[in-house]
Formats: sequence, structure tokens, C-alpha cells
Amino acid sequence: VPAWMAKELNSPDVGARLRALETWAQTAPPGAVDPLILAYEDNDERVRTRAMELIEQDWARAADEEK
Repeated sequence: VPAWMAKELNSPDVGARLRALETWAQTAPPGAVDPLILAYEDNDERVRTRAMELIEQDWARAADEEK
């Protein structure tokens, strides 16, 4: 997990954690879900939910590429 992502995921601000997930989803290569898995363990349900959505989107992209 990149240092900037680890820092953002440890932020007390839920909005910062959610923004970090969005940034990661837009910039990370397919299959790079480690930070999303870490976020899935977050105390806030919104962060966990968004992390799972992004993991599922990554899986769907991978499945589409295999076709």
C-alpha cells in the first residue's frame, strides 16, 4: 500500500478516507485491491461499503478482459 494511501485510510475524517478510495479506483492498475481490502476493515460502514463496491468493479473489469 503506498504511503499516501495508508495515511489517508488512517485519517479520522471519513470524507478523506472515501476520497482516497475514489482516487485509488481511478489511478490504480487493475487487480491492485490491497488498499481496498484494508479499507473493507474500516470502522465506518460507508467506507466498507464503497471499498466492497470498488473491489467488485475491479473483479468485473478483470472478467470482461478475459472474454
